[in-house]
Amino acid sequence: MKPLQAIILPLILIFTQSSATSIKNEDVFIGELFHIRITSKTFNWTTETLTEQFSYRCSKKGHADLPRWLNYMYSKEHHSGYLFGTPPIELADQTVPIEIVALNEETYDVKRMIVNLVIARKEPPKSIVQMKIDNLNWIHMLQAGRVENLKNIFRHELWRESMSDLRLVFMDSAIKLGARRPVNPQESEGVVVHLGSTSPFSMRLLELQKEVKPLYKMPSCPFKRTSVETLFESSGFKLDWCSFRIIDEAEQNMQQKQHFRHSENERHTATNLSQTKIWEPLSKDDLPERNYSDELAISIAVPGVILTLLIALLTVILCFEHVDLDEKPAPTVQMVHYNTLNNQPTTTLKSLRDITPTHFVDDISLRSASPSGSLFIDNSPLPAIRPLPPPYSSKKHIINH
Repeated sequence: MKPLQAIILPLILIFTQSSATSIKNEDVFIGELFHIRITSKTFNWTTETLTEQFSYRCSKKGHADLPRWLNYMYSKEHHSGYLFGTPPIELADQTVPIEIVALNEETYDVKRMIVNLVIARKEPPKSIVQMKIDNLNWIHMLQAGRVENLKNIFRHELWRESMSDLRLVFMDSAIKLGARRPVNPQESEGVVVHLGSTSPFSMRLLELQKEVKPLYKMPSCPFKRTSVETLFESSGFKLDWCSFRIIDEAEQNMQQKQHFRHSENERHTATNLSQTKIWEPLSKDDLPERNYSDELAISIAVPGVILTLLIALLTVILCFEHVDLDEKPAPTVQMVHYNTLNNQPTTTLKSLRDITPTHFVDDISLRSASPSGSLFIDNSPLPAIRPLPPPYSSKKHIINH
């Protein structure tokens, strides 16, 4: 229902409480699923075409919602609402009034109907078969003939002992029970179905249980095939065998005990909460005040002191570095004096041709006696730049040449 409808509908109901309300009785049985289809014809509204101008709201009379064992869902495909559920054994021989309110969204005409669910006793099923059908939605299982086709598979093939009292015990959307929505919106969401009977399980059902039991560790297995796959596919049912279970009477009793224990715990918790003292919230004056001045001073002073120490340390390092540079002595420059050698005419080959032997010998003797005749020059750190020519052996050898 749209948010605007949720606001307008209760306001309209206030002014229509005194209007005529139709009453209808519906017989239902313990442990057997029933469903009631709600359409515009239920409230004597005639329309030429099926539209979504009508909306419906169901609740227990005098309450804001339905009981836990009842569900209401609206089908856009059929433009109808469906009220369905399975009465529990605790409500045997009782009447549960259900109020249905219909709203015409074009004219805002409101009509009310009271459906009295007269719950009759019936032996509850002792054996239940649980299955999940992937290729159908919950609305498909409420169509005429769909449930009968599913029952016939068990009556004639898998569970012939249940021929007399096989019934639909439970049905709900797989998405509502925790399954994932399909990736493709055009695909079916799946539906969970329980079939029950007072008869014990057949040997074929027990063998099928053993066959699919290794699959229980997997959350879903739509591609798994079993020995009875053709029986279901021929009738238009595609089962998820990971969700196939058979539940006997002992397991049902265990589940009922757990449910009863859970209900008792909830009731006990509610009683304790009602007996405990109601908590009263604190007033504004009782709330403690917090002084932020000390925290602000600390947050500013500590970083300031650290920054000051770092600046002082950096200043000292830079000052001492400059003092070391100023105190270093200047390096002494050693001047090297080079003595230039006078190039004598005798050092060239051309001059040797014009020199007389006597003069040449005298010159050699003079050079050998002079300071420049040695390999190193006195008072000079460097050797002579030009090497001396080799000495001649004798005068005679020089004259012959």
